[in-house]
This record gives sequence, C-alpha cells and structure tokens, in this order.
Amino acid sequence: MAIIGTLSTLMNQCNNERIKTAINYLLKTNISSVFTTVSAGTPFEVEIDGRRIFAIFQTYETKPIAEAKMEGHQKYIDIQYIHKGTEQILIAPINRIVKDDPYDATKDLYFPKVADYSNIRLATGSGCILYPDDLHAPCISIDAPTKVEKIVIKVAVD
Repeated sequence: MAIIGTLSTLMNQCNNERIKTAINYLLKTNISSVFTTVSAGTPFEVEIDGRRIFAIFQTYETKPIAEAKMEGHQKYIDIQYIHKGTEQILIAPINRIVKDDPYDATKDLYFPKVADYSNIRLATGSGCILYPDDLHAPCISIDAPTKVEKIVIKVAVD
C-alpha cells in the first residue's frame, strides 16, 4: 500500500533499510544544486547503491488527466518526491486491473488498464512510496499544467 507524506513521515512509516537509505539520500543531498544541472525533459540519474538504489532527477510540465497512463513495476519500489511544484498521481491496487499489458522486463514497466483509481496530491516537500502492488499514473496536473522538479528513487525489491 502506498505511503504518502513528508520525508520524515515516509522514514517513520517504513522499516525497509534500502528505502531508509534512499530517504536519507534525499535528506542529506543539496537537491537544489543538483537541479541546476537538470534540463527539462532530460532526466539526470545518480546511483546511490549501484542499480539497487538510484535516483532520477526530472523537470517537466504536468499533463491533463486525459493523458494519464497507469504504469506498474515488478523489480523496483518507487519513491517519488516533489522538490518544487504540485501534481497529482492516480493510484490503483493491482487487483483493479481490467486489461493487462505485456511486462517489459528490460524497462521494468507495463501499462495496464484499471477499473478505477484514487488520486493523491503532492506538493513541494512531499512524496510517496509506491510498491509493485501500487499501479500509478504520475505527472498529472491538478488545475492547470505547472512546472515540477521531482526525484524518483528506484529501490530494488530483491
């Protein structure tokens, strides 16, 4: 089940050591400094613990809900943290899939259709932990498109 809140809330709600390592990275890194090197539409990746834990820094404009596309992962947990901006993420449990999509093991990605979903809203300084059972459609506008600076940390489940 997804966990939502500030970094301290995420840290307090989690007992997974790799996730704690990832959150500590966010707490100790000068994120604003890293974003000075990130171009819109061109993600910047940092390995924290090889491919077991790595961060993807992204700058983008949110999109309308009509363009939302659910995605799922099997090998990684996502920690999505908003450095600047606001967005909503649509989430659905894996048991809400009505049409499955082939899983791409190379990209750890698939795009299922779901019966229904919930919305979570993230603002500057908040984030969420999304497990493989949490399908999600990120980068969605709340009212109008807005610029977002977000870090997605991938944490291997094995």
